[in-house]
Amino acid sequence: MVGFLIGQLPRIPSFRNPAIDAEFVRLPMKISAITLLVFCAGLLAPGAYAQHPLDYLHGTWEGSGKTSGMASSVRFTWGPALGGRYTSLQIHNRMSGDDGAEYLFEGIGYYQPSGGPEDLILTGVWLDSQGHILSLRATLEDRTLIAHWGTEGTKQGRSVYRLLSDGTLEAVDSIRNDAGEWLEFGHAILVRGQ
Repeated sequence: MVGFLIGQLPRIPSFRNPAIDAEFVRLPMKISAITLLVFCAGLLAPGAYAQHPLDYLHGTWEGSGKTSGMASSVRFTWGPALGGRYTSLQIHNRMSGDDGAEYLFEGIGYYQPSGGPEDLILTGVWLDSQGHILSLRATLEDRTLIAHWGTEGTKQGRSVYRLLSDGTLEAVDSIRNDAGEWLEFGHAILVRGQ
């Protein structure tokens, strides 16, 4: 393939200097080699991670809490997605109002790591049953994932997923109001399923 590409290149003019002519003859081969290396590096990305930084969350977690003042039954499913390049989080939250009415909220987020262990950032996208499609930007501090969702001009929030010392997972959701304050609207404690 590389030979074919080189054969299709226009003829390189002679500068009547054998050293310069030789360099220009090798230039297409150098460009092809660099292109091949970049392509192969892209196939290996995000190769900096032998495993995804969120692997410790993989599995199904179930628990209860409160969402917008209502009792809620929550299930999180964390796992690899899209060839292992992402970790997905699927949320199923069934809420019960004081009047007995039930509400269902579902969402899915995809997190992709970039940077190294010292400057790790996770980016991605969030989609949910309310019709939101929001960007994600998250950091990982010890065993706490802090995910910010939305951007200026859209709904903005923060979800904190903290692995507690007893092995349970605490999830705290907040939304940013017009004054820039974080208002908590959801809190749950979940246990990893068997």
